Amino acid sequence: AIITQMFFDVSVYNSFVKECRDYGINVPVIPGLMCINAYGGFKKMSNFCKTRVPKSLEDKMDSMKDDPAAVKAFGVEFGADVCKSLVEAGAPVLHFYTLNLEKVVYGITDELGITENLVQQSNESDAKNMVAIGSAWARVGDKVKSIYGQGVVKEIRSGSVAVVESQSWELA
Repeated sequence: AIITQMFFDVSVYNSFVKECRDYGINVPVIPGLMCINAYGGFKKMSNFCKTRVPKSLEDKMDSMKDDPAAVKAFGVEFGADVCKSLVEAGAPVLHFYTLNLEKVVYGITDELGITENLVQQSNESDAKNMVAIGSAWARVGDKVKSIYGQGVVKEIRSGSVAVVESQSWELA
């Protein structure tokens, strides 16, 4: 199977699947879905992954950038619409890149009728304590690996800086 990189435009997935089939690649192509949880994360991951963002989505996100609740609600709505389109297009399954933030995924699965009221059970109370370290997210106390070895996140500072203790070293 192939799991795609994140995308926000179903036509990109459909084109990729068609090209795979045209080249004789007939394995399942599983769409990789990055849920929209927060404006900052959306911008950071889109840039990091060099993801094409449709102008209409970019404009919508820019209009809500200062309203975290609206961004999450839109993330559920947008994600459910994308998932419905993917299922209609024949996607074999859906793969969500959650980055340890489950609320929007639960909202999407509730919206699709896969689950019922799961979003009400989500607990992202520690989400504000998370920071991107490389291409992953970490919280205080998480074990992480870097070019300097393994360590434990000891502190999250402003500007998305993590203090990682590795043996007797502290790296920031």
